Amino acid sequence: MKYLSTLFVFFLILSQNIVFSQNDINNYKYVSVPDRFDFLKSADQYQVNSLTKFLLKKNGFLVVDTSYKYPADLVNNRCLLLNVNVEKIKGFLNTKLEVQFRNCKNELVFKSAIGTSKLKDFEKGYHAALRAAFESVAELNYSYKSPISAKAIEKTPVPTPDEVIIPPAPPKVSTTSSVPSAPPTPTAVTKDISKVKITPTDYGFKVINESTATILHTLHATIYDGVFLIDNLPGIAYKRGNRWVREFVVNQKIVIEPLLK
Repeated sequence: MKYLSTLFVFFLILSQNIVFSQNDINNYKYVSVPDRFDFLKSADQYQVNSLTKFLLKKNGFLVVDTSYKYPADLVNNRCLLLNVNVEKIKGFLNTKLEVQFRNCKNELVFKSAIGTSKLKDFEKGYHAALRAAFESVAELNYSYKSPISAKAIEKTPVPTPDEVIIPPAPPKVSTTSSVPSAPPTPTAVTKDISKVKITPTDYGFKVINESTATILHTLHATIYDGVFLIDNLPGIAYKRGNRWVREFVVNQKIVIEPLLK
């Protein structure tokens, strides 16, 4: 009876920890994996690091490669990133691994259940233990939640490219004569509507003012599908439905606004 009571308390604490971690871990947009874990002798030995990245992607995490440039929002706010480490737990005749997620302050956000394997082959044993540890990671059902509420996003008007109109310049007033001219005869007004057009390029897109044939922005593709860097503005650009928006950080808060205003 005492054993059953202890077991019940253990699972109760574990379940509470999982719920807390799930709510916490969803606040982070990116994860990174080092080239070598401390218990290994060389980079990606036994392909443990590669398997870790694969399992993270399989469970919905966005893995960034430290050898490439970070996305613009991550450059502006490094605390969107979780550093993932795999720790080897001491065990007799067993391989035991634990997956740990730490934030920018090196605080432990979540640690997996300990994955265990009895296989004697190092590569097979590490892989089996790592997959077992990731079973508790899968239970998190991770999904990134932006700190901006859905209501706030709905209240932000985002015009489509076809809706963005640049008003024509006001007519010039002639000052060559001091004699007052007769009031102009009313005529039908013809609207000179100038529109903004977004066209694809080899590197991404360019935003063009059709009336003046000037390029307002150039959007450069990143390693992430649908995410672009803006040449003359901070932050990133992407489409929400049929509308282009810009996402950037101001005073440690994420702001989403129309790219075309």
